[in-house]
Amino acid sequence: MDVDMKALGRRVREVREAAGVSQGEASAAIGVSQPTYSRIQVGDRPLKGDELVQLADRFGVRAAAISGLAQVRDRARFAARTDGTASPMATMRERLYAYLELDAYLTDQGIEGA
Repeated sequence: MDVDMKALGRRVREVREAAGVSQGEASAAIGVSQPTYSRIQVGDRPLKGDELVQLADRFGVRAAAISGLAQVRDRARFAARTDGTASPMATMRERLYAYLELDAYLTDQGIEGA
């Protein structure tokens, strides 16, 4: 699948601004110069997978919020037994969402599981 770098750059900027992070802070988070980071935001330089994860961490969001992949949270269906306490189930759900989002991202990038 082809990635629309301009749209991805816009999402990076929107998420960064919503998180209240400066371009300088974002560029430091991924180890690039501010001009290079600026090129990512306008879509002139591809965002690498590891950079996506690092920016998501710095912005306090999941990578799917930046990548534009459909939120798997809305698609996920699962069943599990629990002892009735909410905390273990909530933790399991969050971990499941993270794995499903990573799987969706890797599949979108053409990286299939072994």
